[in-house]
Amino acid sequence: MENQCIYCGIASDLSKSDIIPDALTNAKIINPNVCRIEHNNKFSDLFEGEVIRKLALITNGLDIKSSKSKTYASYSTQINIDGTEYSTKISSETELFRNKKMRSVGGKFLFGPIEEIKKIKVANDKNITQIDVNQIEIEKKVNIDLSVFFSESMYRMMAKIAFEWYCLQNDISGKVEAFEPIIQFITNGIGDDIVKIVGNEELYSTLKVTTNFGSHTLLSYVAKDNSVNILVSLFGIAIYNIKICDSVIDKCRNNVIFQELSLDAKRVQFKFDTFEHFKHDFHNKFTEVELGNGVKAKIPKDMTDVSIQYQFFYGTNFTLFQVDLQCANKPNEKIINLIIKNMEDTLQSSAVTLRGLKRFVKENFNSFDEEIKLNPKGTNKKAVFMFYLLFIVGQSNGAIKDLSDLNKELKDKFSGETIGISDEVICKLNDEIFSTADYSDIILKGAKTIDSWNYE
Repeated sequence: MENQCIYCGIASDLSKSDIIPDALTNAKIINPNVCRIEHNNKFSDLFEGEVIRKLALITNGLDIKSSKSKTYASYSTQINIDGTEYSTKISSETELFRNKKMRSVGGKFLFGPIEEIKKIKVANDKNITQIDVNQIEIEKKVNIDLSVFFSESMYRMMAKIAFEWYCLQNDISGKVEAFEPIIQFITNGIGDDIVKIVGNEELYSTLKVTTNFGSHTLLSYVAKDNSVNILVSLFGIAIYNIKICDSVIDKCRNNVIFQELSLDAKRVQFKFDTFEHFKHDFHNKFTEVELGNGVKAKIPKDMTDVSIQYQFFYGTNFTLFQVDLQCANKPNEKIINLIIKNMEDTLQSSAVTLRGLKRFVKENFNSFDEEIKLNPKGTNKKAVFMFYLLFIVGQSNGAIKDLSDLNKELKDKFSGETIGISDEVICKLNDEIFSTADYSDIILKGAKTIDSWNYE
């Protein structure tokens, strides 16, 4: 059968649609059955572009970059330097001190590299003050528009992600009449109660401990009313419930589906037609062993099967999916506070990825033979943490050979691969770095080592 667009059914000029916009994920997933002009290219202008722009701080902080761009997403920020506030737009904090001039709020002051400021005609010794940025406190403030999580653009993008993903998982090619309500919502914004935002705190917390930091998670389930629904977790910050169709249809047999897309582009997935077959498969993954004194226990037959923890999550939360998601289609105080907390946790934590390490090295080191002078008064917690990673790699004298070795070291130090960067943690890291006389040489050595590491 000839492939056709899942939105309109035409067979000509089909394209590969990024199910999740390229700028929002490092793990590309494609639906090849979307017509290029009407139902692929236009979505960027209709709703995806707005969401991408408003989530720039999050994607930047998670080291997610569009494959179509040479730089990470830029975001607006206010910088307080020595008591004066400046407004600027940056994609990296290193831009603040490398040939970038910033005008203060009100326009009275200009801040930038001394060589650049001196080039200005009116500049002279009387109206220029030289500041050592390593000896002053620099505060950065960023405002995030929370309304983006509840916007029509976000809801239409979530519906698009869920619909294209579900069709991909069921090998759908061509337009299916049962999908008309969600198609109308995606393409024209017409329809009610297609997308809702989940408010159940238990689901957020159990998903957080099951999946990797900053990942996207998608899963399908059949509700009590026999409707087919998709849950989409965006970075673990907000979870959306999308109704795909009013009932299970013959063309789509797979309705118990799970997929995680992590920051390092790895993915885990399982897929079954019914919940009963899912349960049967899960139980068969275990074998019963005798522990002695009549005590028996079940252990996995394959200890390397990473899907078990995800199947356990799905199975134990299936009833919750059906009856207790606590969904709302408009913001309420509980959901707003939940999203704020999740967003703060995301921006104040760090997952160690090779992409992120290499980016940090590239942005902070013009060469590996210049002295590194850190600011003991710096308030950028993530930067302190990243410099500490370079420090322990350099200090290992070659014992830490790759990202796997580094993660093992971090597990010993922090009891996990995702580290909450609190004031207390940063204070300890700074003490360890600054108590070492040759810390600059050690950090440079670590940066050079990481720069040489290869992607898997």
